[in-house]
Amino acid sequence: MANEKLMYYRGFPLIRSGDKIFYGSGGDAFAAQLTVKDTKKIADADVPNKIMVQLVPRNPADMAKARKGEFIGFYEALDTAHVWLSEVLFS
Repeated sequence: MANEKLMYYRGFPLIRSGDKIFYGSGGDAFAAQLTVKDTKKIADADVPNKIMVQLVPRNPADMAKARKGEFIGFYEALDTAHVWLSEVLFS
């Protein structure tokens, strides 16, 4: 597994497992979880359409900072996850 290359978006790694995409580093206090709720067909490919984004803390004491929302389109969901993650980690 150490030899596998991860995909990154704006400095944070992306890891996909089925319909879930995890965004953020495992050692950070928070990570984002993107769950694909619906897909649409574009040129014989299923493309994520409706996506739920959750900002999840590692420590249960930080649950007050957790966030959740649904977005249409993968870019909008991933960009929102980046903004939320950056706000909580760097503010």
